[in-house]
Amino acid sequence: MAICSRRALLGWAAGGLVLTSGCDMASLAYFLLPESRMEAHIKHLPSDEKGKSPKVVILTWAGLETRSEFIGADRQLSEMLGLQLKQLAEEAKENITIVPVRKVEEFKNATPSWKSMDLAEIGRRFNADYVIYLELNSMSLYEPGMGNMLMRGRVTLNVQLCEVAKPDETPLSQPYSCVYPGEAPGAVPVENAAQKMQFRQAFLHKVARDLSLNFARYSRHERYRME
Repeated sequence: MAICSRRALLGWAAGGLVLTSGCDMASLAYFLLPESRMEAHIKHLPSDEKGKSPKVVILTWAGLETRSEFIGADRQLSEMLGLQLKQLAEEAKENITIVPVRKVEEFKNATPSWKSMDLAEIGRRFNADYVIYLELNSMSLYEPGMGNMLMRGRVTLNVQLCEVAKPDETPLSQPYSCVYPGEAPGAVPVENAAQKMQFRQAFLHKVARDLSLNFARYSRHERYRME
């Protein structure tokens, strides 16, 4: 009896799935390929070296109007980004240490001039290896021209990464923008305050997840799911 090779079996399985489910071959091949991890967009920060856990400060500044829907958005985004980075590191069996947002906020409150400080100097205050700086330029939760009756999150910000051990190098920088949700399923009707808070939470989670891909490797399937 002939013994079928693994390649042949995969080929027959793929053909059967296409015929029975209507899946296109490109999508099917994507999920049949062995799992791999995509490179971080800016710089990979977690380490797989035993006993090494790079320390990261996440510093966020929001030059936004003081509206109720924006209160605490900078702090919440920092917390979510830290959690996402730790999750990606754990998935890859790597290590990373995130300075607690509480300590970063205490530093900002105690140092009114922190905005004029070099990122490397701030990093040294925390004995950190890297500083991630997020500068929020604009943020909105409502669809324009709809009288705050429909929600669609929009944000533009600039992302910078400073390696504290190389203070003379220009921080790596990249702009980021997001519209949530996109064209489909469209804007979300505002029904009550609780729903508005849930929407804000989901929007910031989306932004934090996107930003985390700048600093850690991620699976192809995760990227596919997010798009």
